[in-house]
Amino acid sequence: MSLLRKNPNEALYPTGKKTILTIIKNEAARNVILWRVPYEDFNEGSKVIVAENEEALFYKNGVVEASFTGGEYTLSTNNYAFLSRIRNVASGGISAYNCRIIYVNKTHQLNNRWGTDGPIQVVDNVYGMAVNMIARGSYSLQIADAKKFYLKFAGATASSLTADDISADMRSPINQKIKTVIAQIVSGLDREIVGISSRLEEIAEMMREPMEAAFDEYGVRIVNFYVEALEIVEDESYLILKEARAQAAAKMVHARGSLSEVTILGDDYGRVKTAEIMMSAANNPHSGVVGEGLGLGAGIAMGGVMGSAANGLLSPLGNPRPSAPSAAPVPEQDANTIVAPCGHRVSPGAKFCPECGASVKITCPECGTEVGPSSKFCPECGKGLR
Repeated sequence: MSLLRKNPNEALYPTGKKTILTIIKNEAARNVILWRVPYEDFNEGSKVIVAENEEALFYKNGVVEASFTGGEYTLSTNNYAFLSRIRNVASGGISAYNCRIIYVNKTHQLNNRWGTDGPIQVVDNVYGMAVNMIARGSYSLQIADAKKFYLKFAGATASSLTADDISADMRSPINQKIKTVIAQIVSGLDREIVGISSRLEEIAEMMREPMEAAFDEYGVRIVNFYVEALEIVEDESYLILKEARAQAAAKMVHARGSLSEVTILGDDYGRVKTAEIMMSAANNPHSGVVGEGLGLGAGIAMGGVMGSAANGLLSPLGNPRPSAPSAAPVPEQDANTIVAPCGHRVSPGAKFCPECGASVKITCPECGTEVGPSSKFCPECGKGLR
């Protein structure tokens, strides 16, 4: 057995043994973010080639001694081609000056998927109902600090990592942040939750900041963050919300219809509605409406009279009806007849004009007592009536 044992790490060199000077370059696949060169303990003067889109870490004796960006670099390793084996006899061939190279790909890693691992319970502020939501999207990332990424995320034992490895390891913090942010966004909504999908771009921007904080701890930068879907789970709670929305929509349609009617009729709206009520009562004199009183100022007691009065109200809407004087004088009357405001002579004893429906009873202007058409004095207070 040879006294000068070969370093077992030499077997990993491309030629199966360590050459006097080694040319080191990144040989990893395109989707690999971090790649540790499998052979190590390079000889003094070995060269490292670094592309512009990557960074190389020189790890020596347990620490990252240097970081190289695009270019060619010469290594100082204290491992000399002819002295290393002699010096390593006591350690069984293992180099006393361990060193290695780690390449970090700094290109943008696109289309990394994210999605909530379960429903997020939120409350619709409009209807006050809890519903469940799910969210999904994608993001692109870039290694911003290679040293921090290697030491805090990959670790000294990692040989290679891809963007998928990062997404898998970051799934829990991503879900936690996303659930918190979505709950905060929904709680601040001033509209119903069903239309939240129209604000995906705004929501994505609000999510980006907390996502960046989670990744920055490991030297990773979020380049873009997208929310592709924010959907309500169609479970029992959704069906309850859907029913509430349907009822609210029906009420809104009815309210808008009433508003349109008022807008079209304008000042005639009250007169038309009054006429409709009177016509309905006239067509059904046994409905009890007349007996209960309609508050229309006439106290109409006969269906035929009401129908006549209603027909008078329904004059063409475009032609305003002349309003009766507020204090019209009582027309001249004789002992046998009473003249109504419309000019029609009413038989003694009648309380309403059969033509216009107006009240024709005579009362004392002093005390309000009802008197006969031929009375000259009030039987209650003695007031002269003629």
